[in-house]
Amino acid sequence: MGQFHVQLDLALGRMFEVYNALNKKPKEYAPGMPLYLAEIHMIEAIGRYPDSKLTDISHILNVTKGTASKMIAKLTQKNLVSRYQLEDNKKEVYVRLTESGRRAFEGHDKHHESRSADIDREFDSYSAEEQALILHFVQKYTEEMSRYLE
Repeated sequence: MGQFHVQLDLALGRMFEVYNALNKKPKEYAPGMPLYLAEIHMIEAIGRYPDSKLTDISHILNVTKGTASKMIAKLTQKNLVSRYQLEDNKKEVYVRLTESGRRAFEGHDKHHESRSADIDREFDSYSAEEQALILHFVQKYTEEMSRYLE
């Protein structure tokens, strides 16, 4: 394995360690509402795709319907999400943010605006070809890592 591959593996390993640490530490996106990364990402998906079906949200987040259902139940208990069904379709479950959920969603957006500004400027300085290369690499690396799950 060449030096580049070793450095790349170390850098990506560190990135995953940081990401995993973030997943274990709740953050308040609105006062008095500590949320884990998975929870705020569920809130973000529901906020960006309001009145979506549970199935739609599971596809958006690339999780099973069971995982999405459990997370939505947890967020419902925290009064951040509400579930409902249409009068003419009792089969499908739809979800939307409550007022508290909307505050968490907006707080998350503000957090991204302040925290992501530097990296966004960095990526914006890259050419379209460089951006495409980075995205292609991340997608290919994710595919390769997914093979280890089989």
